[in-house]
Amino acid sequence: MYDLLSHTYVDAFVEGQQVSNEQRALNRMIDRTNILSAIVLADRGYESYNCFAHIQEKGWKFLFRVKDGTGGITSGLDLPITEEFDLCFNMYLTRKQTNEMKELLKDKNCYKRLTKDFDYLPVKNQKSIPVKPYFLPFRIVRFKLTDNTVETVLTNLDMEDFPPAELKKLYSKRWGIETFLRKLKYSIGLLHFHAKKVEYIYQEIFARMIMYNFIEMIISHVILENKSRKHAYQANFSTAAHICRQYFRGNVPPPTVETLIARLILPIRPGRSVPRNLSPKKATSFYYRVA
Repeated sequence: MYDLLSHTYVDAFVEGQQVSNEQRALNRMIDRTNILSAIVLADRGYESYNCFAHIQEKGWKFLFRVKDGTGGITSGLDLPITEEFDLCFNMYLTRKQTNEMKELLKDKNCYKRLTKDFDYLPVKNQKSIPVKPYFLPFRIVRFKLTDNTVETVLTNLDMEDFPPAELKKLYSKRWGIETFLRKLKYSIGLLHFHAKKVEYIYQEIFARMIMYNFIEMIISHVILENKSRKHAYQANFSTAAHICRQYFRGNVPPPTVETLIARLILPIRPGRSVPRNLSPKKATSFYYRVA
């Protein structure tokens, strides 16, 4: 779980590949955190009514990118076939299969029967114990990214405070998560491990995340000179990571750390996009890995 405002990781949940479940991991982090208010931004892999319910019960807001085709929440709803729309839904979720409920389920945009995991409805319904459907209000918004591409998001943010244009700006910030993950993998060295035992691999993962947070906290206190430049500037994270390593090794005194980081800066160029060039993954020699 990454905080886009403070540029730090606030929680992490690590599982093995055979038992990994991203949605379940997200729900556990939401339930155990002490953060009072937040807007959760997530990609299509986290799309589920269970995640939305956990966020709603926490008192937070959510903005999720959802699938447009089959296999997603939108495929079970009656939506207009247009490039842009903004619709509100008052959804009632249930597990019941009574005749009365079957009639209500004919309205796809108001009632939904769940067969998968959902933590706020009992797995089995007993006739002697009445269970009310779970109420989940949300909006589905589709907007244009470019002339040829559209994006569909699902959110519980207010329509007046967050019109489609604001949702588009807000969701674009999610790309920052990918950028900071790249820093964690390559600048900090999370791409490779020294250990072979699972417990030690966990130790390396959390040690590098702590190191990442330390570097970002140091960078947040670096004062950059305000000069008349074409672009705004930011600290070079890779250089800052190297300087912080030297600090822990005793090669750089504390007063010098921020001064050195402030010398090497990079321009901020928002709105840039570069196509991905996919290539086969090659082995990296141990001597060229970030230790």
